[in-house]
Amino acid sequence: LDRIPCANNGVKSSPPCLKDGTKACSSCTLVLYCSKECQLGHWKVHKKDCKDEVASTAWKPQWVRQSRKPTFLEGGDDSSVPLLMARYRWGNVPAYDVLNLPLNECDEVGDLALAFVASGDLRNIVRTLNELPTDHSGKITILVNDGEPYVLLRNILLLLILGKVPDKQKAADVALHFWYSALLPSDYGKFLRNLCEELLLSTVANGGSVALPLSATSSLRGYLSRECLGLLARMMRSQYTAKDVLKEVKRVRFPPGRVDRRDRYIWLLEPSHRLSSLRFRRSGVLLPFGASSFDFNYPNRFLFSPEGQWLMGDTANPLDSWNLSAVVDEGKARGATRADLYGCLHFHVSRQLREFATRLSRFRVDVKVFVADARNLAQDLRAGKLAKHGLPASITFDRIDVSNILDREYVGLEQVCRDWSRMLKNTPHATLLGYFMNWITHAEDGPSNAELMRTFVPRLIAEGRKIMCYTPFFKALHDNSSGSRAYLVGQGLASVLRSERLQLQSMHTIVPPRFGARISDSVSALPVFQTNDDWYLGVRCAG
Repeated sequence: LDRIPCANNGVKSSPPCLKDGTKACSSCTLVLYCSKECQLGHWKVHKKDCKDEVASTAWKPQWVRQSRKPTFLEGGDDSSVPLLMARYRWGNVPAYDVLNLPLNECDEVGDLALAFVASGDLRNIVRTLNELPTDHSGKITILVNDGEPYVLLRNILLLLILGKVPDKQKAADVALHFWYSALLPSDYGKFLRNLCEELLLSTVANGGSVALPLSATSSLRGYLSRECLGLLARMMRSQYTAKDVLKEVKRVRFPPGRVDRRDRYIWLLEPSHRLSSLRFRRSGVLLPFGASSFDFNYPNRFLFSPEGQWLMGDTANPLDSWNLSAVVDEGKARGATRADLYGCLHFHVSRQLREFATRLSRFRVDVKVFVADARNLAQDLRAGKLAKHGLPASITFDRIDVSNILDREYVGLEQVCRDWSRMLKNTPHATLLGYFMNWITHAEDGPSNAELMRTFVPRLIAEGRKIMCYTPFFKALHDNSSGSRAYLVGQGLASVLRSERLQLQSMHTIVPPRFGARISDSVSALPVFQTNDDWYLGVRCAG
């Protein structure tokens, strides 16, 4: 899709309309039609959504309607729904550009080396490459590592899709649904199976070494362990069906014992966004609300285990991976309405992937892929064991993104800096960046959630702003910079800086001190929400 389609997808014997949608339903504004005739012809189908009680401004959660306490306050949430681990297949922090050249190297940049040592998905790599000047001529070396085989295999296949498919619009669409949809069109599924077979056979023949072209100018090299290759083979042999997928999605996303938790989330949303969210959660397909998913009948085997179990938690949401204001702007540019958040996301991600695919064919990009513990990878790199894959022991990087392995539950600040800081280039702008996702749980001081509620709820009511009754909204309003500084002191930051000859940046130049703030803001600055709409869309990112 390049524009929002007419929502009249065909009713029984009527053929689907192939025109763009230009006239929104005046009630829900989620779907668009090319004409009054198409709207009338589709009303019997659309009526079920448009008149759904959840789309009413009067809708209330089940616990309110039944005049009882919600189960999440009573400790009664159903925890019996078995999950294979709530792994992060999708990012939980909006994508960012790790270079941000205008505030750092500016135009004085040639060859670049970037390391994503706990990469998660590809969103930050996509965003970074897309923000480079269009005339960049230097070589770009990108190290992509993740200790989770599922994550690394998905990243490799996404790169192969975006690099090898000649039609970049088609490549972006295949990649988008492989990334975010539980079901795929059958031709996409068959293409992916062939791609997996090519990857498996070539890598096994090379003793685990990956050596594949992405384009005439870009390449993919690295190493996959036996475990990783065995997993790929098992995924290819899996036999579960599209019907099994929908049953599993329903089991995980709509367990009866978690109705109150689900209602708490959608209660915070505008009525049309509730419908949009529930449609995505039920169908598992990332499309505009009015687009047909009839042809999506092939399981996306890389969002499930080989046995067909969903590999994420029930709250996993691709909207968390991207800046919502940019998502809505792109959707509007493609004819979507603000009401159709997931339709807007479809167009935003599609454009990002199309641009990334184009740049893979234009730039000189050398991607190195590994599935290893970040500590072991650093040791192997320093020992020269990765030289045969194009990463000599002498390599240094312009940016090293360590994600949240800075958290003490993972590798920790001191060990991460010891492992990776001396692989930074000796330039003024070379940076090791990461974030502490869990620091707040270890903070010794600071107000409780109840105290924050008493402080901020009256203010929000007076300002006429929607009260987000979950903790991220506190983080958008409460300056916790003194607590974070105290936490860093407690993690031995000063001695780490001295021993590793590092300097803490006095001003942020790559990402803002907190999401929702401006990069130029001080560490203690809070996000600024000029309008209620800024607040509504921005508070998710600010958390």
